[in-house]
Amino acid sequence: MKKFFVAIAALLFAGISIVSAQTTLTIHQKDGEKFSFGFSEKPVVSFTDNDLIVKTSTNQVTCALTAVAKFTFDSGETAVGEVKSDAEPAISLDEYAVMITNAKADDKVLLTGADGKLLQSYKVAEDGSVSFSISELPAGTYIISTSKLSIKILKK
Repeated sequence: MKKFFVAIAALLFAGISIVSAQTTLTIHQKDGEKFSFGFSEKPVVSFTDNDLIVKTSTNQVTCALTAVAKFTFDSGETAVGEVKSDAEPAISLDEYAVMITNAKADDKVLLTGADGKLLQSYKVAEDGSVSFSISELPAGTYIISTSKLSIKILKK
């Protein structure tokens, strides 16, 4: 098994010289997550018995070999062609507050308890953002949802 992965590593490095127009190594995981490394970062690919490790001077990614779907070499073009108006909402939070961005303007954000009881409702601003405090909530499980996103949080 280890020889197989060593062979894959050799092919990866050989592929770098063959596809000179390519500038990025991308590792695709089975769950859809991707990790990309520009050749200018000089990524070093190595394997352990169970893991794939890609290391650069500023970053290191380790993932289980069983989670890797494929490797690709890409052109690495990163210019923004167009901005999607239907970008998915993003939620960030800490122990004090919740911040939602990229939500639909005037959409409702609901804060419910684990029992489904509505605790609070918020309206998304025109810029697609909304924030609210959770510092006063007692410890427990809560659900934050929009028309496109739902997340369960545990407050300790």
